[in-house]
Amino acid sequence: MTASRWIAALGLAVALLLTGCGSEDPSAPPSGWKAADGRWWTSGADTATVFRTLETLQDMGITDTRTLSLTQGQITRAQMQEAVKRSLIALYRHDPATIDSLFEARAVPALADVSLSGDLREKVRGEFKQTAYKQVNNHYREPRRTEAGGGMVYPDSLRNEETSGTVELQVYVNASGEPEGIEVLESVHPTLDGIAMRATTQMKWQPAFLKVNNEWVEQPSFVRFGVDFGQ
Repeated sequence: MTASRWIAALGLAVALLLTGCGSEDPSAPPSGWKAADGRWWTSGADTATVFRTLETLQDMGITDTRTLSLTQGQITRAQMQEAVKRSLIALYRHDPATIDSLFEARAVPALADVSLSGDLREKVRGEFKQTAYKQVNNHYREPRRTEAGGGMVYPDSLRNEETSGTVELQVYVNASGEPEGIEVLESVHPTLDGIAMRATTQMKWQPAFLKVNNEWVEQPSFVRFGVDFGQ
């Protein structure tokens, strides 16, 4: 941390005391949570489960490192399917193994007879993506936030250009819709990161659902979102 950021953080602590906000640090994990290296998790949570690198399909173990050339006559059907998977990266990040299983079982047959002529880039981003998403969505419902975290304070001492921006978070949500692991993907400032994470510990989600034997069953999943700290 730079010297200016240490000074800003110290100024925040003093300001909180002077304004009667109490001795509890608003950027620290609440009771029942642990923290290390930009990650918070509930006591008893399996860190190997609640923290995963989900930036690319390769990170998830879904695809290899091939660079696809979406040019007519130079792409196989399998390569087209991989390109469609890449277009659904946001969906895959919720639950890579489940989404890929559904893609193979439901989307691949639906894409089996599509034409590979014409503008393949446009088709992958449009028609093919929509077809695949619809097939997966018939059996999987994405998690949805139902309650925002309360009590988040943006300290006046940090309202400046250097410390403005969006804290990007990745959260593991259990089958009950409660967060069990929070990771900072993009930091703004240590104090603001902590404030955003603490607010997230109070959030609630409608969990993901998977259709099993015609019954919708709650599933754990990952979600990503940003907490904005503008000037």
